[in-house]
Amino acid sequence: MINENINFNDSFNAKATSKVNLVSSFISNAYYELLSSPNNSIMIGPRGSGKTTLLRMLDAEALDIWDKPHANAYREKISFSGVFVPTDRFWKTQYERFSKKYSQSNIFIKYLESTFLYHTLECLLQVVCYRTNRNICKKNNFRHISLSKFDEAELVQNLSHFWEVDSKIPSLRGLLIATSLKKQKISTFLSKGDDSEVADFKIIDGHLLSILEHSILVINEYLGEGDGKWAFLFDELELAPEELIQPLITAMRGGPQNIIFKLALSPYHQGVNITKDAFSGMNAEDLSIINLSGVRKDGFNFAKKLSENIFRKNNLNNDIESYFESSNKVNREKDLNSLMNKDESFKSYILRNELLFDNYEDLDSSKRDVYRRIQFNVHLRNYYMKNQDTKASRKAPPSYYIGFNNICSMLEYNPRMLVGIMNAFAAIAKENGKIKSNEQLESIKKYSLSFKSLLSTIAIDSTGNMFPTLFDIIDKIAKYFQYEIYSHDFNPDPVGSIKLNSKDYLNYIKAIGLALNSGALIIEKEKLDSFHEIDNIKNSRFRLSYLFAADYKLLLNNQRPIDLIKILNNTHIDVIDPSGKLVSQKELF
Repeated sequence: MINENINFNDSFNAKATSKVNLVSSFISNAYYELLSSPNNSIMIGPRGSGKTTLLRMLDAEALDIWDKPHANAYREKISFSGVFVPTDRFWKTQYERFSKKYSQSNIFIKYLESTFLYHTLECLLQVVCYRTNRNICKKNNFRHISLSKFDEAELVQNLSHFWEVDSKIPSLRGLLIATSLKKQKISTFLSKGDDSEVADFKIIDGHLLSILEHSILVINEYLGEGDGKWAFLFDELELAPEELIQPLITAMRGGPQNIIFKLALSPYHQGVNITKDAFSGMNAEDLSIINLSGVRKDGFNFAKKLSENIFRKNNLNNDIESYFESSNKVNREKDLNSLMNKDESFKSYILRNELLFDNYEDLDSSKRDVYRRIQFNVHLRNYYMKNQDTKASRKAPPSYYIGFNNICSMLEYNPRMLVGIMNAFAAIAKENGKIKSNEQLESIKKYSLSFKSLLSTIAIDSTGNMFPTLFDIIDKIAKYFQYEIYSHDFNPDPVGSIKLNSKDYLNYIKAIGLALNSGALIIEKEKLDSFHEIDNIKNSRFRLSYLFAADYKLLLNNQRPIDLIKILNNTHIDVIDPSGKLVSQKELF
């Protein structure tokens, strides 16, 4: 019986899980290898692509308690102390509300920005506390430092004075508590909403980068690490204001030698540039770009390891592919002959291009290449044309969407989606020994339906109310691609991706940005370090998430692009929230 509760929103979320559970289930991959280098990094990917997990696994405590066989190799390699800095959704909302209210009050803007600064200092101090803690038994003593009580008290005194924090107890734990209380005090002061009132307390004065640099110089001095490096791991920056994101990106070139920035960004950020000007950092020189969007290299191996871990927890120890009913390959000869009997346009195409064969191997190499490019198009067209006339006789779903490999491909090798659906599949395999074809397809469609429901909650303000929700835009694109494959005349080269070639692309850029950040659209990339400008995606090429493929009977490979304006008819689109206020995509994902 298929789990009825497969839900796109309820899948594993690394932000909420404990560090012990995080490290126990972590699968290292090529992305982690790149991220663990001592360089500034920008990691780009949609929701669920694993950004939070990868960043949290660089946190000093996570590295200390990680006990997998290859963990020691990473502990020896990683030469910095990782400080995980989450972005709080409530804090982001508060920031935007207050910044508009106090836009004319420089002092209030200063207090507002200090909330993020104290938040970062609090995260830094948590790592210092862990590294110097004398009262816990650490597994591996990763970057552990023995700090005398006298030096600890002196360090606290120096930081307290610099941070304008009143620590009642001369210990790092006391300073941590005082810093957290100071952050709350600022938030309470701002919430009063009276810009005529003067605060009765002081805050630290200066920019984030200079304050972090000085703080680390002081900390390193007391820890006996004069050149010790600290990596600030900023997560979910789509929830942070552009005014704070851009300085972090800019600081990646020519910044302090003892500070490394590793930022997690969504594929699209309005108002934020990686290559802002001639002084910005350069990919592969000042920083590394790690692209989790639409990259298939290493994807299958990672997905297999992750899925096998889930199955083993259910005492399913065989090769995971063996649990999934599948067909080994498309039967080219059968598809050719069957479709020729039903489709005159296809028959004409085959005869015109001299592609007729009884045995595929009898074709010369150039003609085999031609047929190989259209074989999946032919397979799907043949399957669905056949069953339009004889729906009652259909028993098995098309082999094109079935099997462990194809399932992983449709899930985009997305860790969050993989965990969600593989738990359901493991339950089926444990009960029945095999996951039947129809069960695989039904589970994928249920997961896709959950995603559609999520997209349908996002209201759109469009010309003539043509697209009431974000899902309506996705549906329009999907049906256009579907027609390319199943229209009256056979099309050997259907369009299946989109570009923004028109000068009027700004009419729908907000909605497209939101679709990219949610994972409904994917920027096509070929390398792990593929670069795209997150503020200007005009030159990028997109496709629909393969999660929609089975529902719309679409292909799972790269196809030629079409200008999006031809699909959306130059419709002007804005994204709105449930209250009716026009908002940007950052507020929703």
